Amino acid sequence: MPGIVPPLDNPANGFVSIGMVSTLVRPANDERRYLLLVNDSNAEIYLSLGTAAAAFIGIRLNASGGWYEMLDGQNLYTGAVYAIAAAAAKNLTYVEA
Repeated sequence: MPGIVPPLDNPANGFVSIGMVSTLVRPANDERRYLLLVNDSNAEIYLSLGTAAAAFIGIRLNASGGWYEMLDGQNLYTGAVYAIAAAAAKNLTYVEA
């Protein structure tokens, strides 16, 4: 389960449909303090920070709830985040503040 979430002012909640080509999940955001990405699909999704995503490389989010969390003061990355899936039309949900 995700860690302790800091207070979030006006968080952005949504999802991005990920396919078998690199897809921008969240653009660079110097104001970002928190980002949670959850794989809401039945196939693995791979994340890449700052560059196009490639299958089987980078941060793996397992099917059916695999997640990656970025927290201010810990592992926060404010650049663009990309993803790619092992199959077409897979949902990656997010919360960003």
